[in-house]
Amino acid sequence: MSLWSRLLRRLGVDNGAGLARPPLDTLVDDPRLTATGLGSTPRITPWSVARLAGIFQAYESSGSPEALAEARLARQCLCQFWLSAPVDQLEVLYRSPIGECYRVLLAGRLARETLVQQEQAWKDALAHRLTSAFERPETANVLLAAMPYFQPGKMRVADPLSQVPDWLQEDYARLFDPQMLQRLWQPAALLKPAGQAYGRAPSLGVNPDRHGGPAPRREPLPQLPQLSSRRGGEALELAQSADFQSRMNGLINLHVIDPEDRAVQQELEELRLLLGQIWLDAPAEQLEALYRSSFGRLYRDLLGSGFSATVLSPDDRQLRNALAPLVADMSQPRANNALMAALPFYPPGRIAFGGGEQHLPVWLVREISGIYGQQPQAASSQAVSGGSPST
Repeated sequence: MSLWSRLLRRLGVDNGAGLARPPLDTLVDDPRLTATGLGSTPRITPWSVARLAGIFQAYESSGSPEALAEARLARQCLCQFWLSAPVDQLEVLYRSPIGECYRVLLAGRLARETLVQQEQAWKDALAHRLTSAFERPETANVLLAAMPYFQPGKMRVADPLSQVPDWLQEDYARLFDPQMLQRLWQPAALLKPAGQAYGRAPSLGVNPDRHGGPAPRREPLPQLPQLSSRRGGEALELAQSADFQSRMNGLINLHVIDPEDRAVQQELEELRLLLGQIWLDAPAEQLEALYRSSFGRLYRDLLGSGFSATVLSPDDRQLRNALAPLVADMSQPRANNALMAALPFYPPGRIAFGGGEQHLPVWLVREISGIYGQQPQAASSQAVSGGSPST
């Protein structure tokens, strides 16, 4: 049976002139009918997340008619999964490899393809369910199943801040409601306090005596390496743009699925340098706000993807070595900036400090523990050589 025939059969096409609207989550509609619809022979369709992800990647690479037909089937399989998933486990599943595969689908161009007639009927049925009873407990299931069938900007949920689950809001907004995305994100002007221009790492230290006396002696600021040609506000504006974040999140998801993809690794290496430069340019008092912004979420996603465990290029190793002395003693000025820039260069458990751990802000200690499952450790003879983070 051809791919196209399989697609039409899976979407519930009848053999006559009419078109049967595909049934939706009958199990939720009326539990009394579930036993009558099972049949005597279980219907089993084997599939795997890795296979679906490979199909989506193949379609993005070739765009051939065969790859498109296969991608349509894969989309249908994934969306059927969301309709039958337990309502109370949706968030857990969304943060799992299944959710990563789904976000690869959302970030791709399949939704921009014209729907075949049967897909349009499927989409219309899902949309009707959403508009007729959005307060139902399975609405999040239906929303997840429907989103991949709508082109960017062509789907709107009334009052999405209350109707769309918190864990889905940013991905929904990125695709369909840019204004909502701006409300979810913190202001982008995190690197520009009053009177300070972009382009240079801000100076920290004690202000001169306001009464005209001699200025207190300042501790010399360390020389920070330059990781990226984009600096300050320009770099942050790029990192917070919807298109950039959508692409980078897609690449991060692809890396989780296939850590050996060298093309993906190369783009993530550029992302690591850009994010690190933003941390180095940020005023110390704005680090936590920056971490809590959409930029910080992208940074956390990169840390959580396992990308920091990839082998460093000679250039990146040289940059990491330039950051290492700045992290060796956390009592140094700008050490927290340098630490945030350095973390994506080190696998979990391979960074330690030679002193000054008490200077780590509480929020940073908590977040490092949350990401890596461990508290920041002091240097030991096994972990660190010469008081620098281990390699």
